Amino acid sequence: MAVSPTPMTSERSTERLRDLVGQAFESRYDCDRFTATVLTNRFVFIIEHLVSRILTTAFSPIVRTGSDFAVCLLGPPELLYPMIAVSNTIPVFTGSLPDAVRISLEEYGLEKLRPGDVIVVNDYYRVGTHANDTCFIRPIFHDGKIVAVITVRAHMMDMGGTTPGGFGLTKRNIYEDSFRLPPTLLFSQGEPVASVFRLIFTNTRFGPTIFPDIQSIRSSLEMADDHVQDSIAKYGLAAFLGSIRYACDASAETMGDALAAIPDGVYEGIETLDGDGLPESPVYRVKVRIHKVGRRAEFDWSGSSRASRTALNAAWLDVKTAITVGLKCLIEPQARLTSGSLRNVDIVLPPDAILNPNPFHACQFYNEIVIAMMLAVFRALTPALGSNAFASEAVPTHNFVSGLWPDGAPWASLGAGNSNNPWGASEFGDGDSCQTSLLYNSIRSGVEDAEREGFALALSGDALPDTGGPGAHRGGSSQVNDTYWLHEGVHVLMNLHTLQPPGGGGVADGRPGLSGGAWCWDPGNAAVDPRASIPRDIVSGIYREARPMLGLIDPESKVLDRNGVSVPSGTGVRVPAGSVVRVITNGAGGWGDPFQRDVERVLRDVRDEHVTLEGAARDYGVVVRGDPARDPEGLTIDHEATARLRGDRVAAE
Repeated sequence: MAVSPTPMTSERSTERLRDLVGQAFESRYDCDRFTATVLTNRFVFIIEHLVSRILTTAFSPIVRTGSDFAVCLLGPPELLYPMIAVSNTIPVFTGSLPDAVRISLEEYGLEKLRPGDVIVVNDYYRVGTHANDTCFIRPIFHDGKIVAVITVRAHMMDMGGTTPGGFGLTKRNIYEDSFRLPPTLLFSQGEPVASVFRLIFTNTRFGPTIFPDIQSIRSSLEMADDHVQDSIAKYGLAAFLGSIRYACDASAETMGDALAAIPDGVYEGIETLDGDGLPESPVYRVKVRIHKVGRRAEFDWSGSSRASRTALNAAWLDVKTAITVGLKCLIEPQARLTSGSLRNVDIVLPPDAILNPNPFHACQFYNEIVIAMMLAVFRALTPALGSNAFASEAVPTHNFVSGLWPDGAPWASLGAGNSNNPWGASEFGDGDSCQTSLLYNSIRSGVEDAEREGFALALSGDALPDTGGPGAHRGGSSQVNDTYWLHEGVHVLMNLHTLQPPGGGGVADGRPGLSGGAWCWDPGNAAVDPRASIPRDIVSGIYREARPMLGLIDPESKVLDRNGVSVPSGTGVRVPAGSVVRVITNGAGGWGDPFQRDVERVLRDVRDEHVTLEGAARDYGVVVRGDPARDPEGLTIDHEATARLRGDRVAAE
């Protein structure tokens, strides 16, 4: 299956947009450059205004505090629905939205649409991502004709299926996965379609949370429609449509320039996923072959694994997201993201693959596949970028928890483990230790949300020493998060990247970070006391008394061990009320030779507890004297011992 990007105009010659002046610009875009610039900025203003409206009126915590939604403005059908502006919220939604809108509106029937209509759809084989991420699509009319489309995709707390909240890895098909909506009229000329609302609320567990979110989205779409109408009234329809073409052409030109700077050649990258949550699972792989010539590149995913047996799959639309985010991170971070950003990219997909499954496969954990695809792109382009490459992120660890209240009503806590995600280092500096995935770009409150909702108490959350990949610039440190659970629940731990160095390891002689894990101490376990400080390390004897929940674990000591037994993700572990759960994330890779790291920065790492005294000597060849726990500001460097230690390494080489 070959997927090409949506074209806006034919491929231009060597003519540059900045060289178009006066009448030449106006004849192409039906307005002068100043007007086009004003309108392209106004497109972004409309989107960001809508985002602010949702953030201040949404009800569910995953939308309100997690920013788990995206907004995009698209052009009309005759321009093939180009995305001209997209919100700076969650990037994992964005690549699939132009195709999602086109498929949904054309399946529903353009001739049946009226001003004020809103189409709702969440079937990932039509719109990508997973069923929780529901699209609300409003066509914008002017003089009886669709001139734009405004769309919100937002995570609904629950859309049915066998697992409250949806996050069960071992679901085997679309029917176990969720309740799915094809393109369906939700609001007809501004009025709610009561039968559709009843259908949704009959199939969701959390209707009282979802209903106000939908109302917030409806009013926000209406506001955006008004802004578009104001823009057309002020500048004219021809200028409005011309500016759409200009916005996409500008993004295409900039990405073409970035691709042209990469040496021509063929580049390959592979990322693996530990398993699908079922017994005797194979290791799945995502492989990309990038054939780059001039200003164009082909991304061929034919070497990827077949579709998995469970919900570890991603529909074909999400491949565009991984490529877009990968290229924007690595080679072209400046220009605005539009449909033009992938105009110079061709995509080849194998049939019934983990990133292009046939219908009936479940796709709840599409995000894991998108992350793997993005990391494969990072790996592939590392040789081409040289010192400009940077170590990949560590991949987040999530803990999806569900249970029942005493009256039998379900509850769910989404991402209540440690969702902080260390980033890899680059030539510009160390990787941050407390971020989210590049694909999420959101505030992941996780345990705080669970605490607010009465499910759990956060005991600790901090960086773990000696876990970030050593390098001249250090990778972000692993995060350790301890949580005391007030109610019994089933915990689904997710980190499918423990069998290989996180994020592909370091670059430019940097080293990989730690592969993380998770454990549970049942109520009354003497090894831990939730009222006291729990040892913050990876070798303590407390692990011997724990139940491992995730990671490569030594069978006797229960500590992390690269040669240990794999405790796989996604199996679901029942955790009694009063238990303590510890999650340690992966650490990210370093950049450059660790023995070239500035000694003062190593001293600061020891002071800030990113590196221990032993780790400073072992990993960086720096001897630090003092007591970082009792007198962190009194630490000093033993320069003579450091020179000797680093010199011994050079001599050994």
